[in-house]
Amino acid sequence: MIPESFIQELLNRTDVVDVIDKRVQLKKAGANYVACCPFHQEKTPSFSVSPSKQFYHCFGCGAHGSAITFLMEYEGFTFVEAVHQLASELGLTVPNEQVLDQKKFKANFDLEEAMKIANQFYQQSLRKSPKAINYLKSRGLTGKIAKEFSIGFAPDGWQNLEKAFKHYQDKSLEKAGLIQKNDKDKYYDRFRNRIIFPIISDKGTVIGFGGRVINPDDTPKYYNSPETPLFQKSYELYGLIYARKPIREKGFVLVVEGYMDVVGLAQHNFRNAVATLGTATTIFHIKKLLRYAEEIVFCFDGDNAGQTAAWRAMMNSISAISDNARLKFLFLPKNHDPDSFIRENSKEAFDLLVSQALPLTEYVIKKLTADNDLSSQDKKVKLLNEVEPILEQMKAPKLNLLFRKRIAQLVGLDIQEINNILKINIQTNVKSKNRKIAKRMPINPIRRFILFIIIKPELAIESDLKIFTSNENDHNLAKKIIQNALANKENNAAVMLHFLESEIDQEQFKEIEEQIAKIDEDLSINDEVEALRESLQKKLLTSVNKTKLSEIQQKSLGSLTDEEKTFLKNFRRK
Repeated sequence: MIPESFIQELLNRTDVVDVIDKRVQLKKAGANYVACCPFHQEKTPSFSVSPSKQFYHCFGCGAHGSAITFLMEYEGFTFVEAVHQLASELGLTVPNEQVLDQKKFKANFDLEEAMKIANQFYQQSLRKSPKAINYLKSRGLTGKIAKEFSIGFAPDGWQNLEKAFKHYQDKSLEKAGLIQKNDKDKYYDRFRNRIIFPIISDKGTVIGFGGRVINPDDTPKYYNSPETPLFQKSYELYGLIYARKPIREKGFVLVVEGYMDVVGLAQHNFRNAVATLGTATTIFHIKKLLRYAEEIVFCFDGDNAGQTAAWRAMMNSISAISDNARLKFLFLPKNHDPDSFIRENSKEAFDLLVSQALPLTEYVIKKLTADNDLSSQDKKVKLLNEVEPILEQMKAPKLNLLFRKRIAQLVGLDIQEINNILKINIQTNVKSKNRKIAKRMPINPIRRFILFIIIKPELAIESDLKIFTSNENDHNLAKKIIQNALANKENNAAVMLHFLESEIDQEQFKEIEEQIAKIDEDLSINDEVEALRESLQKKLLTSVNKTKLSEIQQKSLGSLTDEEKTFLKNFRRK
């Protein structure tokens, strides 16, 4: 692992403006620099880079982060590669990554280190297994592509990982999802006799594994790591770390069903493909993918299971898309996956198939009218009932309107009649207004104080810790930020955010990043912090006094101390 101290030093010495300007032409605009966003298509610049905050933010697509994040997103680097690149540009040498010494192995070791060791073991095992190598060759995969995706093999047997870990039965291995207990309370390897696909995070670290059977009689076909502190299936996508740059280059992402599909397509130089991890496509997957491209093409088998998966993907995705985004659906011929289709036909034939994928509305209409010829009033009513929940979730106003018009044509009604029947127009407008109001709501004083300290940690003082006394989320967050700021007053906002990312959940972290991006550069942060500090101290004092008053009022007058009597007299004067 690269020492945290080095990463902090790197971010403190890096100028995010220089890093981005080398790759995207920036123009000065007041205190910041702007450009057309490199992460989505636009004509009017909404991509802003702040020298004072040391990070970027796009007000169009929401992309934001530090210099490290930019290199990961723009260049497709892993976290480690981005650190090495920045260090190279500054003429710094990255300290050697620590190699875990098994002799110094501690029971409570880092989960990431555990996954790293397991991944190395699986890759070594693949090289020693003719059976696994022959299987991959039979699927058309070369050693080069297997190495690129760090593919491994979990040998048959119950405790093979004991060779890699001295403390095999440690609870941390179980927590990482590498081992599990049987009904006799004995540990055994989770993955056995399976091809292993490491699941790699946006930062380039292994967070989980997927295992595919070699023996067709074994079940289940695919087997994933369980949910762990490192791995949440609803947020992660297999292959995204390799596909980010190709996705941007091609302008769309192909979502396929499994690991082998992603790797097989990469073998044919079709590198903008990802796969979900044993779960249906979620709204979090869609939001993540839309950061890289405005078009998402779902590729499924044409059987019943594929049709079901496609419909679930559509229903889970529809609320996340805007009028600028496009969802399309592609169904492969029977008994084909992407790799077999390309091998039997050609890459050009697959490209043609992708280009002919059904747009969202066409797919929905085709699906709903497959067994409904709309020949009677009952069948038309059936269509309206089926389409209503879809329209309710479709937040993109233009897409929603065009879809309603299409439905109106199919059932022989005009658009107003459709609006009246389904009540979609009124509901959509109300929700839209609520969203606009929510955006205008002010940030509470505690959160504003936190944001300003992140931007200028040198403004934190020891007595600030006494202000935040409760266990509420923002109070706990404030204490973490202030403690870090007091210890590292020379840090910039990028370093403070880097620290914070590992301390809170991702949703809260992204929210804070966006809030910082929207803070006016012309504000006098010193004055703001002083005013907020005074206000928060007064609120704290008022709260303490009310608590003390309540305690005194519970006592009899004769039992009061002189101090309590004085406090009561002064409080009543107020």
